[in-house]
Amino acid sequence: MHSLSRKAVASLLPSLLVCSSTFLLTQPAHAYPGGGAAFNGRGFDTCAAPSTSQMQAWWTNTPWSWVGVYIGGAVRGCSQPNLTASWMNTTYSQGWRHTLIWVGPQAPCTTFSSRISYDSATAYQQGKDEAVKAYNALMALGFTNNAAGTPVVYDMEGYSNTASCKAAVKQFMQGWVDQLAVAPAQVSGVYGSACNSYLSDLATMARPPKFVWAANWDNNPSTATLSCVSGTSWASHQRLKQYQGDHNETYGGVTINIDSNCANGPLAPTGGLNSASVCN
Repeated sequence: MHSLSRKAVASLLPSLLVCSSTFLLTQPAHAYPGGGAAFNGRGFDTCAAPSTSQMQAWWTNTPWSWVGVYIGGAVRGCSQPNLTASWMNTTYSQGWRHTLIWVGPQAPCTTFSSRISYDSATAYQQGKDEAVKAYNALMALGFTNNAAGTPVVYDMEGYSNTASCKAAVKQFMQGWVDQLAVAPAQVSGVYGSACNSYLSDLATMARPPKFVWAANWDNNPSTATLSCVSGTSWASHQRLKQYQGDHNETYGGVTINIDSNCANGPLAPTGGLNSASVCN
């Protein structure tokens, strides 16, 4: 049986939208619709958002369906001269889906320039504060009327295995989750090393993140296999996996340094296309 490829389906998107009167009444053509939906397919993340022309070159005849985008935070490693509301709209109209990443203060036992407090009440409030900052970043990227339901990931890098540090991170992440649940609620996620960010601890929180993005560089794209994370945690279309670290790839004459990923979980925006490159 033959089916349309991801790229072929994407090329039909504008005409398909014409059939939705509800969509057209609320959004101009190609406006970024916000929200989020479970998605299955391969993606990449890179430090700085490529230009829209580079993104177009990478959309055609490549395995990628989505891109990780660092929208802000005190510990974000790259400036983002290309990242604007226009970039979001243009890459969406090209067919891309997105993972939106916030990189704020890190565990108190690390050497990052911005760190979480060991005090539980302070750490919790810091998590809430970062969620507000991430929400404001969404507003700056054009989500003014459509932020509800949009997945947002907190990047928590690896840290030492000490009880006090792990407890502070859990309190911080609880603040992150709770604040993102305030209307118009976003969908809270966490990125980190599958083992060294102690993601398994976060599954035991009173109100855990809604989904997880684990760095597990085993070159196996299956999201079902995450080291140090129970198969019963985030098991219902709630997983992304970064399965290969920094390396260069070239498509359409454009070379980008990327990490390779698989998604079986929420991406932005709503109405994600089924991918031809299912990876779990």
